[in-house]
Amino acid sequence: DIHGNPIGQPWHGHEKEVNSVAFSPDGKLIVSASNDLTVRLWDIHGNPIGQPWQGHEKEVNSVAFSPDGQWIVSASNDST
Repeated sequence: DIHGNPIGQPWHGHEKEVNSVAFSPDGKLIVSASNDLTVRLWDIHGNPIGQPWQGHEKEVNSVAFSPDGQWIVSASNDST
């Protein structure tokens, strides 16, 4: 919560460290980037949506939603 107290249990899905997370503009989705070379999409309760997105050849460092929530961008150590 905004006071630093944990809410619920940790989410599990990535196989290595998580480097970045971002809320969608409407607050209903979260995207995460990991050293496991994947990007994952989650609902607000920590349930994964679909399969992890693959394509990067090295660690994924950063993710963000577009202002309208229609796009997600990721940045990786593979220079893409």
